[in-house]
Amino acid sequence: MRLIYLLMLALVAIPTILAPTAMAASDDDDGDEEEEIISREFSLRVGEGVKIGDYRVELISVVSVIDGLVEVRAWKRVSDFEDWRVMEDFRDANFDEGAEDGGLTLTVTEIFDEDTVRMRAEYRSDYGYPKKYVTERAMAPKNLPRLEVSSTLDRTDISAGDEVKVTITVTNAGNDTARDVLIQDSPPLPSFRYVAGYPPKIKNTLEPGETDVAVYSMVAAAEGEVEIPAAVARYSDSKSTVSSASSQSLSLTIRPERKPDLVFEVDSPGPIAFGGQGTINVTVKNVGDASAYRVEVTSEVKPDGRLEIAEGGLDESFYEIPPGGSESYTATVLGSRSGSYKIDLLASFQGDGDVLQKTAAFEVTVMEREYKFLYYLPIVPAIIIGIWLFRRYREYKY
Repeated sequence: MRLIYLLMLALVAIPTILAPTAMAASDDDDGDEEEEIISREFSLRVGEGVKIGDYRVELISVVSVIDGLVEVRAWKRVSDFEDWRVMEDFRDANFDEGAEDGGLTLTVTEIFDEDTVRMRAEYRSDYGYPKKYVTERAMAPKNLPRLEVSSTLDRTDISAGDEVKVTITVTNAGNDTARDVLIQDSPPLPSFRYVAGYPPKIKNTLEPGETDVAVYSMVAAAEGEVEIPAAVARYSDSKSTVSSASSQSLSLTIRPERKPDLVFEVDSPGPIAFGGQGTINVTVKNVGDASAYRVEVTSEVKPDGRLEIAEGGLDESFYEIPPGGSESYTATVLGSRSGSYKIDLLASFQGDGDVLQKTAAFEVTVMEREYKFLYYLPIVPAIIIGIWLFRRYREYKY
C-alpha cells in the first residue's frame, strides 16, 4: 500500500519538475529564430529605386533642397502594402511598422542636389543587401523641352571695315514647351563695332518643334584672329527646372582694310614721223579689293605745249572701277613738232572716304622733218669730178 502511494506521488511530481525545463528550451528556440536588425546606406537619383528583400524603395523627387524634403514610395511584392511619403532629412520614418516589426526604417542622411540623395535603411538581416534598379517611371518617355542652338556668319572672308551678320537659330527639339527662353551671347567684342540687333533676343516660349531666329550686325573694327564665343540659351520646363544649350564657338581672321589699287597699262606708239600721227592706248585697272570711286585721270606733257594731242586728249574720268575691273580709252598724238616728250599720268580716286593717287609715265618721240633734196647732195661731188675728168681728157686729146 505504501509502495502504491509513492508511485502516485512520483507521477504527480515529474510533470512539475520537467515543465520549467521545457519552457526554457522553448525560449531558447524562439531566441534562435529572431533575426538581427542591420543598417545599410545607399545613394539614389530621381527615378531610381532599391530592392530590400520583398520591399522596394523609390525616390520620386527632391521636393526642396533648402528645407530637406524628399518624396519616396515604398511598397512590397505580393502584398497590399504601398506608402507614398514626403520625408524630412535626418528624421527616421517607419514603413510597414518599421524595422523592429519586420518592416523598414528609412532616414535621409544627405541631399546632394535636386536630383540625388543619400539614404539609410534599417531592416532584418535576412533581407540581404540593397540592390539598385531604374524605375519604370524613369524609363518611360518624359515630356521635356530640349533646345538646340547654332550660330552662323553670313560671310567668312572679312576685312577691317566689313559688315558681317550673325544669325542665332534656336530650335525646341523636345516634346514639351520651353519657357523663359533667354539668349546669353558673348559680351561685345573689341574687334567689332555693333550696328543693329544686339543683344540678340528670342521668343520667350518655344513650343515643341518650333524655331526662332535672332540676327544682329556688326562691323569689323580691327584686323587679327578673333574667336566669337558660343551663344548660350537658358530655359526652364514646366517644373521651373532650368537648363541650357549652347552653340559652337566661331573662329575667323579679320584681314587688313580693303582698299582700291589702280595701275596704268599704257600702249605707247613707236617713233612718230614728222607730220604723221600715233595712237596711245591707256587702260586703268583696279587690282585692289575695293571699288575705286570718282576716278579722275589727268596728264602732263614735258616739255609743255610742244606735243599736239587730238581733241579729248589723255584726260578722262570714271565714276567707279570695281575690284578686278578696268576702263580703257585712246588718244591720238599728232607729229607736228619733232622731239622726245615725257608724259605723266595721274589718277586721283576715292576709296572708303580716303583720297588716293596713282601715277605712271611714258615717252613719245616725233621724228625730225625729212628734206628730200639732201638725198641728191652726194651726186654733186661726182658731177664735179666728172666735169674735171672730161676737161682733162680734152686737153690731152689735142
